[in-house]
This record gives sequence, structure tokens and C-alpha cells, in this order.
Amino acid sequence: MKSMYFFMVIAIAAILSSCGKNEPAAPSVPVAYTNAVAAKGGILYDKFWATEAGYDQTSTKLATLNAKADFFRCKQCHGWDLKGTTGSYINRAPKTSRPNISSLDVFAYVKTKTEQELFDGMKKTAGRRNLTADLSTYNPATPSTITEGDKMPNYTELLTDAQIWDVVKYLKEGAMDVTQLYDATYTGVYPTGTATFSNIGKDGNAASGNTYFKAKCIMCHGSDGKLIPNLDGTTGMTVGKFIRTKPNELQHKIKFGQLGTPMVGDFAITQSQMKDLYKAGTDLTNFPD
Repeated sequence: MKSMYFFMVIAIAAILSSCGKNEPAAPSVPVAYTNAVAAKGGILYDKFWATEAGYDQTSTKLATLNAKADFFRCKQCHGWDLKGTTGSYINRAPKTSRPNISSLDVFAYVKTKTEQELFDGMKKTAGRRNLTADLSTYNPATPSTITEGDKMPNYTELLTDAQIWDVVKYLKEGAMDVTQLYDATYTGVYPTGTATFSNIGKDGNAASGNTYFKAKCIMCHGSDGKLIPNLDGTTGMTVGKFIRTKPNELQHKIKFGQLGTPMVGDFAITQSQMKDLYKAGTDLTNFPD
């Protein structure tokens, strides 16, 4: 009996040790990704050549980037919510000064890719638009001129590897899941569709949101959010109105800052805190238009 028991134990051990041998090993996370900073990536996603992004302000590339800014900003083609034409940019039609919006839902896409795959995708050069491309003739109404302008920029000309890793980390870990901040209804099709926002600050706590506002925002925006007029260059835009009309955009600026202004981002803000702040902002009495 002891001999039989011994062989049974050996057999079971052999079976257990063989389990998973044919399963592929999970890809290791690159050290460069581990060292990357999501907060920097969020700024780069907004406007990678901004001073806040640490871009070389003496670069000869700045003239081209500033002249045709929307052809290079990540947010222009993918939206503040990373959802492209499937999200809040369903009605952001192209102009001679800006390209078409991407149909890719980047927020969902990055969940299906490894860190290395995302990095390699941003580093691609084939089929990408070089900095020297002539965008002066871009006209979305003329199909023959759309192709070049709608291509993704060749980021190997514009960003360092470290900066690309920062963007990847932002996409993977730093971006807010806007579906948890508000409900949105998208009707029609790009570029003439409409986006309607409701239930802003869903499941949030207004009292906690007011506490956050008093601690982080009141010194610049005032107790009712009206101290700085015409936010984002929009006439009549107050904090409350911004939250209620552009929740897709404001979440990014709260977390990563309003570039070109004294407003820096609160990189540590959590999704729960953002919900609370949004919930507080729905109160028209406390935060009027």
C-alpha cells in the first residue's frame, strides 16, 4: 500500500508540474514603460510641443507645428475622451485647418494591446505623414487631398522614445474612463451627429465635490466658478457651464492642466474624486452659467 501511495503521489505531482507548460508566457512589461510617467503622457496627448510638455522651445519644428496644430495634436483626431467618432467628436467636422476624426475607439483599443504593441504602433513610419508634408492644400471636400492630411504623423520625427512611452502609459493607466463620469447619447453619424450628456457625475457625492473645489479650485475660479471669465476662450464659459456642456473635455484639463495658463493639472485626482467634482458642478445655484 505504501508503494502504491508513493507512485500515486509521484503521478499527481507530474501531472501538476506539466500543467500550463503549453500555455504562452505572459509578455513582460518593458522597463521603459515602467519608468514612463502617465502625467507627462497626458500633457503630450493634448499638445506635445507645449512648454509644459518639456518640448524644446528653440526647435525649428515649432513653426510648422503651430501653423497646423490640429494636424499634429493627438486629441484632435482621437478626442478628449479617446473615443474618436464614436464619442463626443461625432460632430467635429474637418476643415482646411484640421483633419477628419479617427473612427477608432482608442480607449477600448488599448485594452486589447500590450504596452510594447502600442509603442511599436506609435513608432511606425510606413503610411505616416512626415513633417515636411504640404498641408496648405488640405481640403476635406476634395477626396484626392484628404489622404495625406488624415494620416497619423510620423512621431519618430517629433517625439523621443521616452515621450512615446509616456503617451503609452497615459493611454494605459492615466486616461479617465468617461463612461463612469457621465452618460452620453450619440445620434446620427460623423461628421453631422450629435452628442448629448446627462447624469453628469453619476454616482458621485456633491458634498465631497464641493470640498474638493474649495481645496483645489476656489482660489482661482472663485466660490461660484465665475471669477475667471470666458474659460477656454469661450464667451460666457464658467466652471459650472464647462462641466455641464463639455464634461468630455474638462476632465482632461482638470487632471493634466490647461496648457498655456497658470492652471496645472491635479495628476493624482481619482476617478471617484472627478465624479464628485462633476456632481457638485451640476448645481446651477452653486455654479451658475
